[in-house]
Amino acid sequence: MTGLRGRSRRSILALSGVIGFLAVTAAWGADPAGSFRIPPPARTVLKNGLVVLAVERHDVPLVQLRLMVRAGSSFDPAGKGGTAALCARLLKRGTKTRSAAQFAEEVEFVGGTIDVEPGRDAVVLEAEFASRDAEIGFNLLADIVSNPIFAAAEFDNEKSLVLGELRGRLDDPSRAADQAFDTWLYGAHPYGGPPEGVAESVGGITRTDVQAFYEAYYAPGNAALVVVGDIGASQVAQRADRYLSPWKKRGVSLPKLPAPAAVTGTRVLLLDKPDATQSQIRIGGMAVRRADPDLIPLEVGSTILGGGFTSWLIDELRVKRGLTYSASSRVRAWKDAGNVRLSTFSKNETVAETVKVSLDLTRKLRAGSLEEADIERAKSYIAGLFPLRLESPEALAQALLDQELYGTGADFINLYQKRVRSVGIESLKRGLRWLPGDDMAIVIVGPAALFKGPLAGLGPVTVRPLTAARSAP
Repeated sequence: MTGLRGRSRRSILALSGVIGFLAVTAAWGADPAGSFRIPPPARTVLKNGLVVLAVERHDVPLVQLRLMVRAGSSFDPAGKGGTAALCARLLKRGTKTRSAAQFAEEVEFVGGTIDVEPGRDAVVLEAEFASRDAEIGFNLLADIVSNPIFAAAEFDNEKSLVLGELRGRLDDPSRAADQAFDTWLYGAHPYGGPPEGVAESVGGITRTDVQAFYEAYYAPGNAALVVVGDIGASQVAQRADRYLSPWKKRGVSLPKLPAPAAVTGTRVLLLDKPDATQSQIRIGGMAVRRADPDLIPLEVGSTILGGGFTSWLIDELRVKRGLTYSASSRVRAWKDAGNVRLSTFSKNETVAETVKVSLDLTRKLRAGSLEEADIERAKSYIAGLFPLRLESPEALAQALLDQELYGTGADFINLYQKRVRSVGIESLKRGLRWLPGDDMAIVIVGPAALFKGPLAGLGPVTVRPLTAARSAP
């Protein structure tokens, strides 16, 4: 049963949602040029190599702790995709000092939360506690990252849960299209597989594989902790030293990922779902890694194409033609590669038209056929939205971790709006060249028989059952 502390925390969260952004902007404000800025985090490096960053924010009595370990799915053993994710899930399932039940009870008793989010480049352990319980949060977080036991019974149970979840995810056509797109674009590259793996690969993972993965990558020198909230920077340093210094120091050798194989020409994948009345559409290609200087110009170009209600895709596909309710263009960038992706859906009978119009707009923009008003509108949209994206402690903590993980520089957050506003026509052209051109991947989830003929002119068309959504080209 959740106690008074749990109910109190929910009230705090509700209050935080109301006043968070106003408090942050009042406390941190903007520089003379009008750019949103945060104070420099207090930085400490423990003797075992763990980087600790602290940002004080006393508007709400909560503390957000985020611990990032460079132990993502891109380092999964060959043929055993999902090892990193399964390892991460098992961290909460028992330690040398606490059973899984004891751990859950301690978190629940104070109304805190601890979760684990596996990704391609890293795993993030997310914890939030009332400021009065911050020390409990440090203690529990340190325990699960440094003392997991991977009990056999817990491993078997968690693996079964993962397999069940993987089977159920094909029920969502939009999610299936997203996951199939990554595989269709990146092929056998580590970025091509979903972080949680596929049923075939997860089925072959053993408890020994998980233990070996932990020993290979979970080390303090391969990690960073960010703490944001109602706690002094000196307290953060002291508690991190007390609870995380015992985490044993050891060397880590991160494998160097190969470059993804280039996509040549247009390749189309149709995932057959005969009973669908509307179809999911994904169009995109290779793009830049997170630290590439072309990232921000590409984000501006992508926003012109499909960011916000005034974008080209929305104007043409939804407003003028009524082909869809939603269409977007998004840049996804990781440590070693990235992609730009158009996402939409349409009635089956208008899928071919929707694809054609989307490609025509993309090629027009890629050729530089746009007006200054388009550029200014996109830059204003991105720069204006940026502070809202950092209004919560967890969002700010993650942004600071991303600076550490992707090597974008300690001033990336504070310079972001300035860099967006400084995008000119020449830098924009460099970014636009990453939009899908002649070399791209297209994935459609729907009744394949309706589309194979109309889309054949784009390039080779492959038809597969929906159950093969994660099969490489």
